[in-house]
Amino acid sequence: MKKRIIFVLEALWVGGIETALTNLLNRLDYEKYDVTCLIVRNYTELAYRVPPQCRLIVADRQQAVSFREPYRYGRLYGLMEEPQTGGKFRRFEWKAAHALLRAPEMRLYADYIKKQLNGEHFDTAVIYSDRTAEIAVRSIRADKYLLYYHNALIEKAYHDEIGYQKSEKIISVSEEKCAALKQFRPKYADKMIAVHNIVNIEEICRKSRESANDMTRDKGFCLVTCGRLCHQKGIDWAITACRELLKRGYGDIQWYIVGGGPDEVMLRQLAKSAEVEEHFHFLGMKENPYPYIAGADLYVQPSRYENYSVVILEAMALCKPILATIPAAREQITSGKNGFLCEDSPEKIAKGIAYLHDRPDVRSGFVRELSENGLEKQNLAILKQLEQLL
Repeated sequence: MKKRIIFVLEALWVGGIETALTNLLNRLDYEKYDVTCLIVRNYTELAYRVPPQCRLIVADRQQAVSFREPYRYGRLYGLMEEPQTGGKFRRFEWKAAHALLRAPEMRLYADYIKKQLNGEHFDTAVIYSDRTAEIAVRSIRADKYLLYYHNALIEKAYHDEIGYQKSEKIISVSEEKCAALKQFRPKYADKMIAVHNIVNIEEICRKSRESANDMTRDKGFCLVTCGRLCHQKGIDWAITACRELLKRGYGDIQWYIVGGGPDEVMLRQLAKSAEVEEHFHFLGMKENPYPYIAGADLYVQPSRYENYSVVILEAMALCKPILATIPAAREQITSGKNGFLCEDSPEKIAKGIAYLHDRPDVRSGFVRELSENGLEKQNLAILKQLEQLL
């Protein structure tokens, strides 16, 4: 008899966590597992990556999607949505509403999901986003629960005590973050383990052969960075590094940014102020970023912090030379062997890019190492580890 597994997360929008999950869903053995994926918000940009053998349920509060009956308390939930405009009093009202209404609304929503699932029982519930932990625990009937922890900033991240208490294992995708989480929540340290993300090598290579018409490959030395336009990803550092490279005489630099996010307007203005617009290009969000990574002479990840970067794995799968910052990529790259690590500052990023720009032999060595020691062996070890948990 197949094991019944359900994965629960917020949504299937374009992001690292969601990409990591769809990679995993595509590698599960569906002869062994009957798999469901439940999302609690109707954002389905990556739903096309969910394999047909996996049942996808959208349990949105504001509209009926997968369930027959709509959620009756959507307006109550709407009162708790954080305001994007308004003064101090409006934010005070929001905080008060959130404090008063969150717990009862959460129970109503969990009861709604439980009713719509009509008593279904699962062997394992995998809470893939810790922000859905309470919903999953209250609404999903399962023999055991596994909780994934993806956050890079432990002190500022959301921590769900109900999820920690109920889960048999708490899975971090990084050994370094797992150790830090054990120190931060020592009460649950014996439950915490590290399991890396899987990368879908076959799909990445296939999709990398599609066109990327808005990137001119033959116009200089091509840098590519993929990521959300937010403080974490260090795109402001990239702009400053680009300006520094131009000052040093590297006028052939063309830097392409794939992604969208809350800081886009500010970053575009920063690029204009830095006078790098002719060399620094915002391409927006792309469902398929792989042709852009494949077209790079150097993939650059200038992040301030990361957990275990999916996009670095994707660049490695495409055997691209990579420059990334310490400590964000320290666990993934052995500097000088399969990539290059630099300190986390615009000056060090610029210096590292200049070094690799001038040394095609070093870049070729990274490509050779990645080609000869691919990621499939790592994938198989991760799958074996996960099967023991499921």
